[in-house]
Amino acid sequence: MRAGLRLMRPLLGAAPQGAGAGTAYVALSFAVSGVLTYVFQSLSARLLGPAGYGQLALLWSATFLTVQVLWIGASQTLGGNIAEREARGRDWRPVLSSVRRMQALLLACFLLLVAAAFPALSGGLFGGSPALTAAFAAAVAAYAPEYFRRGVFGGYRQFSRLGLLHVLESASRAALAAALLLWGAGVWGPALAMVLAPLVAVALVRPASPSPPPLREPFSLRRALGFASPVLLCTALAQAFMNGGPLLVSLLGGSREQAGLLLAALILARAPQYVLSPAIAGLLPHASRTLAENGPRGLDRFAARAASLVAAAGLAMVAGVWLFGEPAMRLLYGPGFGAGRDVLVPLAALAGLYLLCEVVNQALFARGLGRRAALGWACGLPVAAACLALPGAGPVERVARALAAGVLAAALAQLALYLQARRKDRGR
Repeated sequence: MRAGLRLMRPLLGAAPQGAGAGTAYVALSFAVSGVLTYVFQSLSARLLGPAGYGQLALLWSATFLTVQVLWIGASQTLGGNIAEREARGRDWRPVLSSVRRMQALLLACFLLLVAAAFPALSGGLFGGSPALTAAFAAAVAAYAPEYFRRGVFGGYRQFSRLGLLHVLESASRAALAAALLLWGAGVWGPALAMVLAPLVAVALVRPASPSPPPLREPFSLRRALGFASPVLLCTALAQAFMNGGPLLVSLLGGSREQAGLLLAALILARAPQYVLSPAIAGLLPHASRTLAENGPRGLDRFAARAASLVAAAGLAMVAGVWLFGEPAMRLLYGPGFGAGRDVLVPLAALAGLYLLCEVVNQALFARGLGRRAALGWACGLPVAAACLALPGAGPVERVARALAAGVLAAALAQLALYLQARRKDRGR
């Protein structure tokens, strides 16, 4: 037992890790987490069949769209402000208490909205199932402490603990779903696993709190909301593109089987994103420290390196899906889940462009320009809507192409807005 604890100490150390080591920890953990997510999805698809998996697809999309919208702002507020205060020698504990109050306020508003819309959600989105509606509300609430913990780990630069948090969440979700599906629980098995997984991870991985700097400075709830609100808006728009596809298929009159097919294709096409997206989200503390220590030019160099790596990864994603996507769909999901290049390639491009947007977002957030990031995402909405209105394809193909076109427009708009901000800085 003692030998095992000694082996775990380097992984769970309290010492902060730098940008290179931190990104490597998070990327490695999400490689493992991505594999475990595929285990969860593949088992669910094979044991539930297209119709049952279609129900799960709507629950998965609605849950993680809402989770990202509600809680990523808290995570980013914690990560960015803790890191910035540490770099300037200021106490970060007021940030923790203000973000807790902000999350409590958001959770109360969310639960009130779900209660008011419960009949409509049960009868419409979740196909007459009050239990799935309750699972949706419970899963969104369960992720609040998990995203709080993510932000704390990022701000403290304890990326080994952050990585372990992600792995334990995915592992517990896959294990619980497998046990319940084999027991015969049906769609309730993976639904219950989605609720319990973040709670298990939070219970098992705790932060090692470093000593705060002596200079105390208040951080009010209003200030937390001021930082988080643009992030929340930005995330809402981004997640409409990234996780809203199955819901759009349903709104366009597609069947649950078609909604499930789009989710299955999206999960396959965005495979590298499961590794890269959390690593990119973890760049905000590094970007904030870089700006505080090296100024705007240092941040520009940091952002340019990250964007170059992400662009190369995006091209590799599209090429990989073009070559291997169709046989991989058959291998991973089994019969009833066939998707061609006309669906898979646009979804791979969507994931690659989304990663590029995330890098630009981190640089804009570090500069305090979250509204510009949200404006960039908003520029993609009319482009996606126009593509959705084009006739001549089924709902799955139309949604895949529309989302890719919308995120391309968003990426171009955000790059233009960032370059404009950089020119202003250099003109001063």
